[in-house]
Amino acid sequence: MAHDAHSRWRFATWNVASINNNPFEHHASSGKESNDEDDVTAFIISCERFLCADTSTKPSASASGARTVIETSLCRNDRLDAIERALVHSCGRDAGRVARARAAFERDVTARDAAAFFLDAEIGSKRLCSMPDRVTNTIRAMDSVTKGERTWMRPTVINCYGERMTSEDDWFRRWSEYMFDFTFVSVDGRERKVMDLMIPIKRAKYPAVSEEEEALGIDLQVFYLYAFDQALVTLATSAAGSFTGWQDVRAKLVDDLVTHKFSRTLDALEKIFLSSGDAVTPQTAACFLQEVGASLADALEARPHVKSRYDVLRPKDMDVKRDQNSIIVLSKAFTRGCEITEATSEILETLGDGVTKFSKGDFCAFLAHKVLFCSYHGDTDGLQTKTITGAVQDWCSANASVVDGCVFGMDANTHVFHREGKKQGARDLIDFVASSTKFASCWTLAGVDIERDAMTTFSARTFLQAQLNKAIKRDECASSELTDRHPKDHVLVTLRDDTSATIASSVAIARVNAIDFTVDPPKALAFDPSAMFPNAQFPSDHACVLFDCALSFMHH
Repeated sequence: MAHDAHSRWRFATWNVASINNNPFEHHASSGKESNDEDDVTAFIISCERFLCADTSTKPSASASGARTVIETSLCRNDRLDAIERALVHSCGRDAGRVARARAAFERDVTARDAAAFFLDAEIGSKRLCSMPDRVTNTIRAMDSVTKGERTWMRPTVINCYGERMTSEDDWFRRWSEYMFDFTFVSVDGRERKVMDLMIPIKRAKYPAVSEEEEALGIDLQVFYLYAFDQALVTLATSAAGSFTGWQDVRAKLVDDLVTHKFSRTLDALEKIFLSSGDAVTPQTAACFLQEVGASLADALEARPHVKSRYDVLRPKDMDVKRDQNSIIVLSKAFTRGCEITEATSEILETLGDGVTKFSKGDFCAFLAHKVLFCSYHGDTDGLQTKTITGAVQDWCSANASVVDGCVFGMDANTHVFHREGKKQGARDLIDFVASSTKFASCWTLAGVDIERDAMTTFSARTFLQAQLNKAIKRDECASSELTDRHPKDHVLVTLRDDTSATIASSVAIARVNAIDFTVDPPKALAFDPSAMFPNAQFPSDHACVLFDCALSFMHH
């Protein structure tokens, strides 16, 4: 299929990642046209009100009652006794140190307000709750009985634990069995317990931790994790009105965000973003994807529409441990008759020792018909985005005999505001691209105000998650500096002096953050700047960017 210099192509870039394992972690729009609060939002707000009741004045009866119940539940001697016995007898921990850990925990808890496990920045900075939660929340390993791989989850409010529990006593029994008795087979073939996954919190990395807390180590973390999970259960029960009520809310959220995420992501890619083209919409030449798991890449490649029309290009050195990779889906209408070669390692090698700052699997590059296609997932603060962009530019210049142009899709993790050495600003990246490379940004070419109209993320953490210092009240989501609302996703294209006018006249750009999955094929809806996502209408926490333009080097 030949294309002349004025043929228009579509390029899409999308970070397909979403929640990790906590369906309550982020506020989300209901995905409904009604202005009425849905059950999930009402539950989240109810939890927030219990926790944020002003203790300097008389709080509401319901909020005061919930906080009193939390205070009472955290120091129940029967449960602390059970944890102490299990640590010593089931896990072989030193009895004296376990007793000291319990005493230190009880001292701290009785000195704090009931809401401290959600609102106290000191606990957050010490990682006393979030560290043990991170390593024990969800385990993917070998079943010691069946020898097959499976997933287990700690019985807690903040994951997708699917077994129905009948009461707080039932919860605590299951929690204890998981933490102290349950065994699995690790990757090294050894049978392990959950306690074996716990890691010490070192003062060298977390200075807020005291010498005593560091010395009491894992034993102290267990008591804090219990308190955190217990407080969550008590809070959720109070907010929902019953112990089964919060489980019903969670089941609905898991259905919206987790159960259908995989299939909805595939449907969106195959039936919307990988367009075959028509009189109005150009054919998708390349779709740049980030944070893709191997199973998603396999399933995408197996879809009939994709298999017949696209090559799914994965880096040779994929990250199989984190299972988060950047890949490229390239149209066979463009690649037909050519050899596709990977340039990932060659480009990364030009960085020298600087390559250590890049996570495995986050960057890939492929050359086809003298066009280099790259996909990149930036570090959290976007500090390496200019580095990799410059490296790609330098490699293209050094290989000018075999490279006519480049298209680079990325989750650059750029922010509204630039803080040198701390946060990479989107405007600063655009200025760098214009002054130091031959690239042009899709936003610049489309005449979009990058700091106002190019937001591709909108998410804010609730109080039902372990990084307590990042929680945001629902009514402050649009204004809080902690809200992730930034222009993070970009398509960069090689710009030549003799083609700039041609490109500019052919440009169209769109963002997608809502899809109607109730129809077949699913239909992309108009971008909603007020919607927080992921939600029932969108499976990722990044919008997909669709960029249409004509590039002189995109023909053969």
